[in-house]
Amino acid sequence: MRALALSLLAAAVLIGQAAPAKPKPIKLPAPKVGAVALDQSLKDRKSDRELTGPALSVEQVGQLLWSAQGKNRPGPRGRTVPSASAKYPLELYVVVSDGSSLPEGVYKYLLEEHSLLKIKDGSPEKLFGKMERMQPWIPKAPAVFIVSGDSSRMARGSDELNELYTFWESGAASQSLGLQVAALGLGSTVVLGVDLKAVHAAAGLPAGERISVIIPVGRIAK
Repeated sequence: MRALALSLLAAAVLIGQAAPAKPKPIKLPAPKVGAVALDQSLKDRKSDRELTGPALSVEQVGQLLWSAQGKNRPGPRGRTVPSASAKYPLELYVVVSDGSSLPEGVYKYLLEEHSLLKIKDGSPEKLFGKMERMQPWIPKAPAVFIVSGDSSRMARGSDELNELYTFWESGAASQSLGLQVAALGLGSTVVLGVDLKAVHAAAGLPAGERISVIIPVGRIAK
């Protein structure tokens, strides 16, 4: 009996020390289409650096991610942004401030399920606020979208050509996101002049990916 009791106690200790459960993906609302004409979004699109809260809603976050890399029709090629030879080297992330519908943290966009997977805690201010070469207005934005890519997925030949196609696709995704920002009445700016390697480390992104651009998004300060 003593041996059995000790075994049960040991098992209880091991269970208590078990690794925490992995976070479950957050299903995003279905994207809405037809609300604003493309020509109106083109007219309204501009760069805004004076961005403010409150935090974006989960509907807005989902709509923006879908515009940049979402599914728009059945099949493996059915995405909102084209990709050379349909290799799709990009990954999308968003760092958000705490809001009523989405807790602060770094989230990866799972496009096949149109959902978010939290990979790290922290808001833009907490993760990027004290970073060297960080422009001070960026961490103040309620959301920072990150376009990252693994150019080895291209398999087009040389590393230079693989990176070229990855960056080209990143530009297409950035433009789509910018137009959706305008359609939602929000503000954004494409940012390159920061330490992208430091952003990569702070956000906890995989080693095989390289950030091509970050896009802070928020409401336009009056």
